[in-house]
Amino acid sequence: MNTPLVTVVIPHFNRADLLVETIASLRAQTFPNWEAVVVDDGSDSDQWEAIQQMRDDRIQVVARDSQPKGPSACRNMGVGMSRGTHVVFLDSDDLMAPWCLTNRMDSVAQNPEQGFWVFPVLLFQHQMGDSEVGWNDFQSGPDLMRFIQADPPWHTSSPIWTRTALDDLNGFNEAVMYGDDTDLHIRALLRKIPYAKIDSALPDLFVRRDASPRITNSLSESMIESRRVRLLEGSKALSDADRRSVEAWAGQYFVECEFLLFNTSKPTANMQAVVSDWTASHHPSWGQRFVVQSYLTFAIATRDRAYVLLRVARRIVMNMLPMSYFPDGGSFQNTTLSKEIIEQVRSQLSKTVTVSR
Repeated sequence: MNTPLVTVVIPHFNRADLLVETIASLRAQTFPNWEAVVVDDGSDSDQWEAIQQMRDDRIQVVARDSQPKGPSACRNMGVGMSRGTHVVFLDSDDLMAPWCLTNRMDSVAQNPEQGFWVFPVLLFQHQMGDSEVGWNDFQSGPDLMRFIQADPPWHTSSPIWTRTALDDLNGFNEAVMYGDDTDLHIRALLRKIPYAKIDSALPDLFVRRDASPRITNSLSESMIESRRVRLLEGSKALSDADRRSVEAWAGQYFVECEFLLFNTSKPTANMQAVVSDWTASHHPSWGQRFVVQSYLTFAIATRDRAYVLLRVARRIVMNMLPMSYFPDGGSFQNTTLSKEIIEQVRSQLSKTVTVSR
């Protein structure tokens, strides 16, 4: 029986120094039958020249210079160029444990009827195994509702997908620049694509969390606009979902307004735009519109002058709006893994890294 081919799709933009490490972790895989497609999203010329040196018979490096820019379009292009039956999405600054693809394809072989399989991943700062923090808790409530309430139970690189499942979803929504992974996972769950969470597996991929700047953490006008697009596209995707899911997503518009209130210096125009989107997409009752607009107007006026009054007003509003407008997931926290699991990861890394050298 032939071993399935796994395609690893890597979007890249001006991170050649980090991509070197990412590619090295891919070349160290114990699973032999893989290919990679690195899609460059218009990097500077010196960066483009650097990443071309990473090509080999299993690694394609291709340029993408059309609009819209962003990882969603890059990932879709990579999938379109892939030859694999299964696909993993890897960010250009993250690292795979040597056992990652073996680990995942073993689970695929044992449970082949799924459309995707989800695995735990760890964060890191400088090298694999230097952190005890995982992406999130796998088991804290229904997956769809967690994604809706900004408490994503898994990361973009946590799943391995069948190419068929990705094709059924039409891949990533290229209009969504921020929260593109959440958008994909919500649509997959709404479509009831069968999946399995392999929560007992050893974490097999490492997501970088250091002090380097990240585009998604910026508050430029284009990123704020992208956040609005994410909400609108989510409303479309959830239009036929159950009432509780739709109401929970409607609450995300209010969450976004409060985010803008407390994280931008001049939030008024952007908050008004979000409220307008919320009204057009979800048709809230007159009472809800009145409460939200009155609170936000008061909040803007008192944010810098009478913060205590603002806190009091927020407490009152919490008793007047659905609790989904104040989700616990809004304070998404990464999860510290047990010492036993961390010791297993570090022990396995010590063995496999020594062997690969």
